[in-house]
Amino acid sequence: MRAVLSLVTAVAATSELPRINLNAKSMLEGKWWAQVGDHVVHTPHAKTGLSSNVGDYYYAYGSHAALSQELQEKRVAGAGRVHIFHLPEGKDALSTALPKVSHRRDSVSALVQLSHKVVLSDAKLFPDFNLPEDYASGLSASGQQKEKQVTDSITSSALMQKLKVQLADMLLALGLTRQDQKELTELGDGSTHTRSYSNPKATANAVSFLEKEFQEMGYRTCRQTFGDQADVVAFLPGSDADSGSVTVGAHYDSRPFEGLAPGAVDNGSGATAVLEIAKAFAAAGVRPKKTIMFVCFAAEEPGLLGSAEFAKRLSSAAASSFVQDGMNASSQLVSRMCGSDSGSLAFMQAQSSAATMRRRSRHEKHEALVMDEVAWKSPNIDDSLGAVVNLESYDWATEPLKHLAGASRAANGERLKVTHSSNPFGSDHMSFLEKGMQSVLSIHGDDENYPHYHQSSDAMDQVNSELYTMIAKMNAGAAIRLAGHA
Repeated sequence: MRAVLSLVTAVAATSELPRINLNAKSMLEGKWWAQVGDHVVHTPHAKTGLSSNVGDYYYAYGSHAALSQELQEKRVAGAGRVHIFHLPEGKDALSTALPKVSHRRDSVSALVQLSHKVVLSDAKLFPDFNLPEDYASGLSASGQQKEKQVTDSITSSALMQKLKVQLADMLLALGLTRQDQKELTELGDGSTHTRSYSNPKATANAVSFLEKEFQEMGYRTCRQTFGDQADVVAFLPGSDADSGSVTVGAHYDSRPFEGLAPGAVDNGSGATAVLEIAKAFAAAGVRPKKTIMFVCFAAEEPGLLGSAEFAKRLSSAAASSFVQDGMNASSQLVSRMCGSDSGSLAFMQAQSSAATMRRRSRHEKHEALVMDEVAWKSPNIDDSLGAVVNLESYDWATEPLKHLAGASRAANGERLKVTHSSNPFGSDHMSFLEKGMQSVLSIHGDDENYPHYHQSSDAMDQVNSELYTMIAKMNAGAAIRLAGHA
């Protein structure tokens, strides 16, 4: 029996890289090592059957539940949300595709080759994002004053009130009295409080309300329809719309798909922040150089469907830019993004001259700020660190990353700790990144451990108003910095 147990133990040991504590890594002379959360993994012994070449290992971020059977079998180390896989034949040898186009806990980031001395966070707390010493907002003095006016107007009380009661008109439309109205998260189909994409009546009610909200602020809006879903888009025209656009977006649908789904944190917090930022811009009379689009995306939960549709149209429009006689650039953008007649779009594109197309494609630049789960303060993060927001995107999304951090410093000082993960996955920012457009997700720290994720208990009592307000201010300031001010 002892021999059998020894054999089982030996076989099990071959499935993982050896690990030691952080303080002992100086003993690893002649070996490669990588820090993974609170420990170090290093070159395995030849008897384990694992490769001694650090380049034969790859890592990715994502929930354990998102790992396919194949990835689970090849996982040899990890901590929290980071996983290291043994792939001696290379990542392209995987027989199953990475689960990338889905919601947060059903997807993983791209695989990255492991390297000696790399430091991998366990995803509870990522490294600080450090602004370059030569960073500047790019705004004039009047633009800086306008930014401050906007961010000062976004208050905790206003955001929480908006989150609680912004759907009052919708509830009235459902036949409920104002005495029946308790909070934003009670939007639904008249019987169940939900914003699930799978509930047609609840979805239609949400779209109608969002559209009405934007219109009452004075914005030109459209419904970007695809199938039985619709993104709601509000336009703030830029003085130099040919230079591109800035998107401030968040998904409005919630989970569970069936039954009670208030979705206060995921993602009532993000959608409400978009509305409140748009309201602040309108009240301050912001006049951006680039056109700004405030967007509430549909159907993020079943697989980023709304943002994928939006990014596809934006990418296609930029790649085949056109100018129609008698139509200014902002009107063209509305037509290109919201037109449902593809034949008309093709005709308009055919009318553009090659020279105009070249001019437009040279100058157009589209960037996106996405907010998802921006209101829960994790008890797993030491109180001495304060509130934490994670900026998730590839390192090449330099402009929105810098402007988010810079805007937070201006509006929040040191009260908001800004961290950065360069391994993005699982939210609407991916739709833009996969089209080569710079986009950054703002999400509260330690999001993997939010205990009410996709549950009926994702309610208002989970919202931390201070953290929520600071993240909204940060995105508002970054939007002005990205778009410029006339």
